[in-house]
Amino acid sequence: GDVRFHFMVNLGDLKHFILVLGPALTFRVGHNPKNVTTADVVQVAGESSLHFFLSHMMILLTALHFLCMLFILVALAVSATFFCVRQRSHLRMKEKLASLGTDTSTDATATYQELCRQRMAIRTSERVERPETLRHSRLNSVSSQFSDGPAASPSTRSSTSSWCEEPVPSNMDISTGHMILSYMEDHLKNKNRLEREWEALCSYQAEPSTCSVGQGEQNSKRNRSDAVVVYDHSRITLKAENNHSNSDYINASPIMDHDPRNPTYIASQGPLPSTVTDFWQMVWESGCVVIVMLTPLSENGVKQCHHYWPDEGSDVYHIYEVNLVSEHIWCEDFLVRSFYLKNLQTNETRTVTQFHYLSWMDRGMPTSARTLLDFRRKVNKCYRGRSCPIIVHCSDGAGRSGTYILIDMVLNRMAKGAKEIDIAATLEHLRDQRAGMVQTKEQFEFALTAVAEEVNAILKALPQ
Repeated sequence: GDVRFHFMVNLGDLKHFILVLGPALTFRVGHNPKNVTTADVVQVAGESSLHFFLSHMMILLTALHFLCMLFILVALAVSATFFCVRQRSHLRMKEKLASLGTDTSTDATATYQELCRQRMAIRTSERVERPETLRHSRLNSVSSQFSDGPAASPSTRSSTSSWCEEPVPSNMDISTGHMILSYMEDHLKNKNRLEREWEALCSYQAEPSTCSVGQGEQNSKRNRSDAVVVYDHSRITLKAENNHSNSDYINASPIMDHDPRNPTYIASQGPLPSTVTDFWQMVWESGCVVIVMLTPLSENGVKQCHHYWPDEGSDVYHIYEVNLVSEHIWCEDFLVRSFYLKNLQTNETRTVTQFHYLSWMDRGMPTSARTLLDFRRKVNKCYRGRSCPIIVHCSDGAGRSGTYILIDMVLNRMAKGAKEIDIAATLEHLRDQRAGMVQTKEQFEFALTAVAEEVNAILKALPQ
């Protein structure tokens, strides 16, 4: 309610009666010896109120400033403590990883598992990408590089700007992913260990390894290289009754993964002029709908692969008609062609897609792992949901083809949730089925790098 009270105000020698009613102040000034007026009293009261307000505002602002400074200091102290603890933990993990390379005790596995659990809680560091070397665009000259014939009609060719796909959703076991990263990091930093592992792989001998069929008089001329001939126990067998020369031979090997009855890939040499018909027969009889080509047609004037598809329109290879439907240049490193393949005996047709990687030279490596991984994602996006084998070929069907298949097989196993991955053992598994798979230490090292980069990308895409 209303508050009423009385108090006395000293103004010099003057004492006056004051009445306060709610927010209102009422006073009366009578005659006095100092001739003080009502206006004088109002002025003194106003100055006192302003001084009171300003002094209290200064106290409040000082207190707020002190609290802000205190909050900032506490935040900095907490951040510094967290950073130090994390750095110490990271250094301990690095020391343990370094010791695992030489630790032969039974505690090594347990230590690895503990490191995996720790690393699951730490966001993986951003991958360091090698700078791309800028090259002159060759989008307008791709046709001339891969064909001696006339340019195809504009309606069948198109160009699409460079792009890359994100890693597809994966069921990869997170602990396995971190273990793979640790394994790769150790091998890529420890060149001596990588050298020893490669020497052991080079001394590996597949059993059985006889190649009498491919080395026979009639078939040896169908091999592009004497160093890569199919094993007798692991070769693609054509139907001789449908073959133009009544032969069942082609230099191509079925590559099994988990199912020994159905090959996941067919590793093949690049067709020779005399084996183009055999190649398309293999495409038809295997049910293939995706071809991965990893070589240019020639390198430094040396033929790597025959031009086995039409530049425009259609060509007939014995009983198989191949019609070029489209050719899309996705970037300067690879392009995609689409074909209609028709069996002229049965009038059945099928669409076949060829993914052609342009910049991987013989016994070399791609310019970057990232580009090849983008290429692989596009291949697998097209292939997804199918059960037929993917035909992979370079020139001899071993070096570049073996490297690509090794990368793809390891990453596919991890995507399916495999708990254990042994890349060296996987390569031996490939060499049991085709000679010479992955030909150089640099190609093996590139495979390790590509797997690590893709695993890192998948882990970064997972919810943190």
